Amino acid sequence: MGEFELIARLASYLDGEGDGVAVGHGDDAAVLAVGGNGVVVTVDALVEGVHFRRDLSSLADVGWKAVAVNASDIAAMGAQPLAAVVALCRPAGLEQGGVEELYGGMRQACDRWNMRLVGGDTVASGELVLSVTALGRTHPGAAVRRSGARPGDRVVVVGALGAAAAALAQVAAGDAPDPPLLAAHRRPVALVDAGQALARAGATALIDVSDGLGADLARICTASGVGAVVRWAALPVAPGAVAAVEAAGADVVGVIAGGGEDFALLATLPPAAAERAAAAAGAVEGVPAAVIGEVVDAPGARLLLEDGTECDLAPMGYDHYDSRRT
Repeated sequence: MGEFELIARLASYLDGEGDGVAVGHGDDAAVLAVGGNGVVVTVDALVEGVHFRRDLSSLADVGWKAVAVNASDIAAMGAQPLAAVVALCRPAGLEQGGVEELYGGMRQACDRWNMRLVGGDTVASGELVLSVTALGRTHPGAAVRRSGARPGDRVVVVGALGAAAAALAQVAAGDAPDPPLLAAHRRPVALVDAGQALARAGATALIDVSDGLGADLARICTASGVGAVVRWAALPVAPGAVAAVEAAGADVVGVIAGGGEDFALLATLPPAAAERAAAAAGAVEGVPAAVIGEVVDAPGARLLLEDGTECDLAPMGYDHYDSRRT
């Protein structure tokens, strides 16, 4: 059973909307209605050997990333991050200076997105794990979910694709990763202002691209009961990523569209709003943005290649429990 099949099986144990829950399971974050306000809640764990390697990332990088990936989930709701708490699973070999370096990286990321780091827990562990819970705010009814895409909507990406995955492809091939590509893996940037800009522009669905464009677009399609067709030629690919993947001997489409760790934002918008919304969201963050396709009635997420052929995007993404993963 894959990661997302397991999540679906666990849904019967989880709470949906109602009784103070504005958004339950199935989105990038939950939203609780508290005193007329929407409290956005999300959690992500970073595990050594899975999400980071210490020969590629400093401990400060790891701390930064632990906060950034949570801020990105809040951005994907069109919300504003406010605060974070952290659970540190500390292996015996991690000295006090290393712990302080981790927290220094978290402090830097919190300062970057105006978040408060307000406490947490530390426990002894056999491996280094950082689990951050982030809180944000929005109006209870204003959060943008994955389930609102409609046939005819345009598909928009804000942020570059493929940089982190290209760097890891270089590492897997035994090559030294290009520093600008590796930086995307070490210190991802949450596009918080872009998320709010897309929400204001009338985004009908929104998700961050953490597991890969293909898998995350498929999640919007499944949640919304629609399909989508996007064009390879329209994707805002990170500079140097294609050349790096080719030199590493890896599958370019699979790495760029399925490698993950982009932390771009993937949205659907009404046709009349899409171009302007993409331009505004990209400009506010200083990142590329593009209309890459459209939502259709037929189920599935498909990628139209430059030679006119199509491929299935849904399998292109990271799955922790995929037995094919090496």
